[in-house]
Amino acid sequence: MPIGLLRLSWSARLVATYTTLALSVATVPATVVARTAEPDDAPAAAAKARPIRTAILPVAIEGDELPEADRAQLNERLVEGLRRSNVDLVTPSEVEQASPGAASCRDAACYTAIASATGATHVVRAVVQAQDRDYEVEVFLVDGRDGAQVAASADRCRICGVAEVADLLDAAAATLRTKLDNLAQGPATLVVASNPVGARVNIDGELKGTTPFNAPVLAGKHVLRISLEGYITVEREVTFVEGIEETQSFELEKVPSRLPPRPWGWVSLGIGIAGLGAAAAFTVLDDRPYRVGGACSEPDRAGECPRLWDTDWIIFGTAVAGAGLATLGVAILLNSAKRGKKSSVEAGKPSAGRRPHFGIGPGSVGLRGRF
Repeated sequence: MPIGLLRLSWSARLVATYTTLALSVATVPATVVARTAEPDDAPAAAAKARPIRTAILPVAIEGDELPEADRAQLNERLVEGLRRSNVDLVTPSEVEQASPGAASCRDAACYTAIASATGATHVVRAVVQAQDRDYEVEVFLVDGRDGAQVAASADRCRICGVAEVADLLDAAAATLRTKLDNLAQGPATLVVASNPVGARVNIDGELKGTTPFNAPVLAGKHVLRISLEGYITVEREVTFVEGIEETQSFELEKVPSRLPPRPWGWVSLGIGIAGLGAAAAFTVLDDRPYRVGGACSEPDRAGECPRLWDTDWIIFGTAVAGAGLATLGVAILLNSAKRGKKSSVEAGKPSAGRRPHFGIGPGSVGLRGRF
């Protein structure tokens, strides 16, 4: 082989090798990005979908024994009744394969174990109590996470056969089917808006948060209570449904004040202080010689005033009236200051000054602070 052709062959191989290596390196980042991006999106999609999977336990027979064929018929009707829902079902036979003895399951720990073994989110248990030809049918829907009962249906049949009992199971399954369809749509959601914002949201007496409020709630009928200091509390009875967002809006009304406005507080406080001052003045005059303008109107032979000041009733009356008016004035001023502070907080402005302080001492009345 000529030397020129040999060199060309080796050069071509070298170029091909470098080209392949470059393409491999260029492909690695794309592959890594694609593989690392999948886990981030998967949980969000799974949480959004969150399919409902229901494990149906074999029908439990209590009391009189039933033939195996009758048991199979009851199981079939129960499955048929639930199959019309939009959820994934695990049949009784599949449940028994995954968890032998499932028909005797009757506590929360057993329910959660079966749900874990079958990959179910919920468990359905049916119990038929047979006594002669009287039957009682109970069907329960249980949450597979904690074994708590979600829904139940019960009925009875007097002097009837297995076919009528199967009809009762089908009717009970229809009740649970509606519940499962609602669960498949997601939890109930409550959205509360109020004016002003910051109101407390209570459901059945339990504080859930403040407005604006948006959170999942338990389905069913509940009492919704909205309260805010200084405003009239509002209560409503609301029914929450799975998969439905319930929106409630409230225009809160202020509690009407029973005290006069601030100027009347100053007037009342001034008159009250004046009354207390008058009581103090009459206290000084009490039992002293009765002199008007420094002179006695009817002096005795020794030049002394035989009459004395008797101001006990005046002292008592002015003291009571003055203390009452002063207290009323302080109450009006404090109430006005409190309302002003709330208004500034609601408007997003800090309140100015210190909170007024009122004190009564021996022969004195004190009021400190800014109004």
